[in-house]
Amino acid sequence: MVRLGRRKVQRMQFGWLDRIIIYTMSEKAYEKAGNVKIFGKGHLGGKGAGLVKINKISIPHAHRLRAQILTTTYFDNFVDSGKKLNEEKFSPLASILEELGDIPISVRSSATDEGWVSPKGAGPVHAGENTSFMLPNNHPEFPTRLHQLKQAIYFIYKDFIGKQPSGSKEKMAIVINPIPGIFDNTLAGPCYYPFISGVANSYFPYALKNQDPNEGFARIAFGHGYATVLDDFPVISMVTIKNPIPLKYLSADRGQQYFYALDMTKNKGLEGYELETMKTLHVRFANTQRIKLLGVQNNLITIEELIQNNHFGFKTSLREIVETIAEKVTAHFQIEFVFNIDSHGRDEEVGRFHVVQLTQLPALPLEKIQIPEHTSHTYLSIRNLQGHGIKTGIKHALVVSPFVYRKSLHDDAVNKISDFNTKMRKQNKSYILIVPGRLGSSNRDWGIQVDYRNVDRAAAIFEYGVDIAGRSEPLPEDSSLSGGVYGSHFLYMLQGGYDEEQRRLQTRMYGTQGTHFLTNLISNNVIYGYIAPTQDTIDPWFFSGSNKDEVLRVLTFPKKVKIYADSKNQRCIVTE
Repeated sequence: MVRLGRRKVQRMQFGWLDRIIIYTMSEKAYEKAGNVKIFGKGHLGGKGAGLVKINKISIPHAHRLRAQILTTTYFDNFVDSGKKLNEEKFSPLASILEELGDIPISVRSSATDEGWVSPKGAGPVHAGENTSFMLPNNHPEFPTRLHQLKQAIYFIYKDFIGKQPSGSKEKMAIVINPIPGIFDNTLAGPCYYPFISGVANSYFPYALKNQDPNEGFARIAFGHGYATVLDDFPVISMVTIKNPIPLKYLSADRGQQYFYALDMTKNKGLEGYELETMKTLHVRFANTQRIKLLGVQNNLITIEELIQNNHFGFKTSLREIVETIAEKVTAHFQIEFVFNIDSHGRDEEVGRFHVVQLTQLPALPLEKIQIPEHTSHTYLSIRNLQGHGIKTGIKHALVVSPFVYRKSLHDDAVNKISDFNTKMRKQNKSYILIVPGRLGSSNRDWGIQVDYRNVDRAAAIFEYGVDIAGRSEPLPEDSSLSGGVYGSHFLYMLQGGYDEEQRRLQTRMYGTQGTHFLTNLISNNVIYGYIAPTQDTIDPWFFSGSNKDEVLRVLTFPKKVKIYADSKNQRCIVTE
């Protein structure tokens, strides 16, 4: 410890971060790591730690993001103050807001348990499970802006505490940063959004035979980043980052039709739900000239100009960004980024990237799987899956009935799935879950909306379409995509299918890979498969005996079963 006047300097270790923290006697000062200021003695959480690491790497074509981090010290103060924002303890908020100015800001949750690399070392990945807020921060009165910031922090803390199981020791940090983007006076009112938002992964587990999985993939959208990490309307997948598949191989009517934008009139107070300051707009409300810079086909945004024609150096710059980070980060990783066009003070427009988040992901082993050819009883055999390995000792299956389930029963199904998962967590047991369509999607035409925490004890999840029950219902999407009225994850992923060289390219480009839900499944090696009724084998026992009034059925196998999953050869069986 070295005394410097009224200050003292202490060196601390935080995982892979070597931190120098400066405290004043009032404990209101901060550490500065690049463009990141850190308030408090506590942990940074997953997003905070990733942001500090990104700021320590010199990344070509990417500008550093200015950010302020309230460590878990402030969360402790909140809890100790009876779940209130103590004015004295949270006094740095005013100076933070003054420094950022009156530009749109994000107030993001940064929990200690959300990243694979955490204060406790390696652990499970929990992406997108906690509330964050985007604020216009444009009200002419500073106290009103400050009040909305405090409300955002309060609701993040409150939501997090409400989701924690009894006895949890997890804590919450807060990341506050400007949102790089553009103002747009649309016909729907004044809005603000990044030109492009994206999620990029360093490794692509669903590569075709002629692709290198180490070239990664990206999920890209016009507008705010919620479009890339949620799953409620189609956006564009860039597979792979180095050698993306050309648009000509895609279905002609595919593209982005909607986008998220920050409503600049939502600048006074908050009610407490995450998307309340956001608008979902049709692309016709966006600036026509800006959309043309991306590529438009059949009145849908394709982003072809950036991906294929490398306009503004987008494709090559993104590749260099991912490759540079890969040299500094072990194992696999995911980044969230924004891309904007800057013409200020220049003769020509140039592209500007900001990396806004880094999540390190585990490198899952792909050891050879010996799947037995002869078994006493095989309950399930499929050819479309993700996840790899052998899981044993499974006693229970939870099945959403294909004869009973309707959208009107959605909430009942969610509650029962969550309750059963909690029961299995308390007993430290795993189970098999069989569901209609695209689990985790916020679009109820596609499947059942659950958070990963609601199914985190599932060793394997298998999805089906309504056609598995022999029912014929209208498809809300292209009827050439089989699977019934519910849209399978696998109909939107570059894997599975009948003809690898053609059908995969034509119908599976608009992937859900990169969404928070699939990131959690992949990173935690949950086996996830699609049951094709005309190709695969499934024991009718899973669907037998369903009460016409019960949407869910809990089944107990006569003997404990094993799951063999080989993602390299695309085969999975459930057998005694």
